[in-house]
Amino acid sequence: MPGYWYSIDVGPGWYQLVIDCDRDLTEIDPSYEVCQIKEKYGGLRYYFSTKKADLIPQMDAVVEKYEEIASRTCEVTGRPGVLMQSRGWYKTLDPNSAHAEKYSIVDTTK
Repeated sequence: MPGYWYSIDVGPGWYQLVIDCDRDLTEIDPSYEVCQIKEKYGGLRYYFSTKKADLIPQMDAVVEKYEEIASRTCEVTGRPGVLMQSRGWYKTLDPNSAHAEKYSIVDTTK
């Protein structure tokens, strides 16, 4: 698909989410294709293509479900996490882990 760098680039804490999302999407459309899976601004981004346009809304709902789960899951450990920031970089991390020591929690209530 033009414009995508075919890759999977997330931390180990999100591996199971990616596996589960792929399983659920494959159940809807066994011929769908992964274009790119990455972390961006602390969130999971899962890009796919399908030739079955009528399935896109159902597949988008699956992706949104796993992106939401990732928003509260540490990308490194898989434990509960929160959005954190360090010098303009965002990550969803377990604030009690060593991986978060250079980060501060982002106040998302503003």
